[in-house]
Amino acid sequence: MNQNELKKLLESLINLPKENEWVEFKTNYVSIEEIGELISALSNSACLHNQPFGYLVFGVENESHKIVGTTFKPKSDKKGNEELENWLAQRLSPRIDFRIFEFFFDEKQISLFEVPSVKNEPVSFLHEEYIRVGSITRKLKDLVVSNTS
Repeated sequence: MNQNELKKLLESLINLPKENEWVEFKTNYVSIEEIGELISALSNSACLHNQPFGYLVFGVENESHKIVGTTFKPKSDKKGNEELENWLAQRLSPRIDFRIFEFFFDEKQISLFEVPSVKNEPVSFLHEEYIRVGSITRKLKDLVVSNTS
């Protein structure tokens, strides 16, 4: 994606009424484990909502959708000696080809993860499957559907 496409995508995401099952906004870095859980949840939830991708966007306030910028640069971040992107990819199953984009919007740094919708089976992170319920990330196994007759 080029700069103009990324800016148009960001504008479309911040114009949504609120975060949802396939869009998560953060201002700055959270734990690497939380990022992995979010990638799993966004991929699984995008599928359920017929979206080709889920998005994790750093540099946008959750409630106001105001673009504030971020200091988080996932392309150069590491977990130990391993690149963050590779560390995450190795712990997702089945492996999905998420992409990370770093760009400026109105002179503010944005880091955007584009997470493809799952195809055949739920995506797990560290052997746990996640899903989004509204704007909340939950373990898939905790959502029990009861069938009362």
